[in-house]
Amino acid sequence: MAPKQQKLTQRFVDSVEAEDKPFLIWDSELASFGLRVMPSGVKSYVIQYRIGQGRLARERRVTLGKSSQLRCEAARSRAMDFKAEARIGLDPEAERRRDELGIPTVADLIEMWAKEAAPFHRRTGATRKRERYMSDIRILRAHVIPVLGKKRINEVRKYDITRLRDAITGGETAMKRKTGPRGVQEVKGGAGTAHRTIAMLKSVFAYALDLEILEKNPCLGVRLQPIAQRERYLTQAEAKRLGDALTEWEQRGEALNAIRIIRLLSLTGARRGEIVELRWSEVDFERGFLRLAATKSGKSIRPISGVAQRLLAEAPPVHPVWVFPNANMSGPYQGLPKVWRLIREQAGLEDFRMHDLRHSFASFGAANGLSLPVIGALLGHKNTSTTQRYAHLTDVAARQAADGVSDRVALAFGVAKSD
Repeated sequence: MAPKQQKLTQRFVDSVEAEDKPFLIWDSELASFGLRVMPSGVKSYVIQYRIGQGRLARERRVTLGKSSQLRCEAARSRAMDFKAEARIGLDPEAERRRDELGIPTVADLIEMWAKEAAPFHRRTGATRKRERYMSDIRILRAHVIPVLGKKRINEVRKYDITRLRDAITGGETAMKRKTGPRGVQEVKGGAGTAHRTIAMLKSVFAYALDLEILEKNPCLGVRLQPIAQRERYLTQAEAKRLGDALTEWEQRGEALNAIRIIRLLSLTGARRGEIVELRWSEVDFERGFLRLAATKSGKSIRPISGVAQRLLAEAPPVHPVWVFPNANMSGPYQGLPKVWRLIREQAGLEDFRMHDLRHSFASFGAANGLSLPVIGALLGHKNTSTTQRYAHLTDVAARQAADGVSDRVALAFGVAKSD
């Protein structure tokens, strides 16, 4: 077994043999200069250094070169140069990477992020849903690139981000543009869009920091309006109008997959992607559950009603994986937004979003006397704080229950009921 510390010389480096696992041998004369040996037999010189001084100094380990291409004394000399520059706060490796990659424009950086970083969660590294990150990319291309796209990323200042925020909020970046022979993208502004766009742009610049081609995120400290939680629920009359519209489409035999998906969203309170991308393997008909492998909050098991089970059982099993496949059987169903827009217009619900079906499911549950924990379980909430937004609905149900109990007690005691 090779020693963990040894004076590195060319003769010693040549004599070191590979082992089953990678290992490091540190030089006994120059601190933090070492030789990394891989199981394949490849040997590389490394230097580990801290940029600046004190506890907050950043630490970095850099490969100086392979021993087959770099003599030991040359590697030692290069390591000493690295340490000298790092001691006064310079980062030679970051400089090298900037020279190698160049300073991209904001538009170039967004496209790099779209290809390399957008498909993954920044904190966890988990794979994101394609529908979600493609939506993020479209928003950045629509709102950011026309305004800041030509600027070099090291030229962007906090003031530029503030102006972009205000432009999006004021609707200056709103537009309609063709996306294909029959496709049209409608780009809208507003405070909510500005909040989401700047939050995504902050992540894009954080990616540049990871690449070490930028030193400071210009989005830091930019104030954003808090997004007001939208409270929109179906009334009984509105639910009937929506149901009538769905039945009419169903009787005409139009967009049957879309109709089934909308009905299931109404009956389960599930998120759109959870039903659109539902797999047969996730439907437990025997026990009456959806066993969803990947949701916004991770794996989730949801109880579903008999009506929802019957609706799923009626879906023709034309694909071995997807419950609702697309037209060419290559993936899940496409085209739901267009059908939803037409149906809600027919029902006179132009201000009602598809996600509001989830809120309406919760409101009907609360009106039926369900507790917040039960509502949270039905919706697949991982944290009780998420379900807290429906607390006022359970308060209404509780007051109605209190009135009912009080009236019965009053009747027993011969006390007149309150008006």
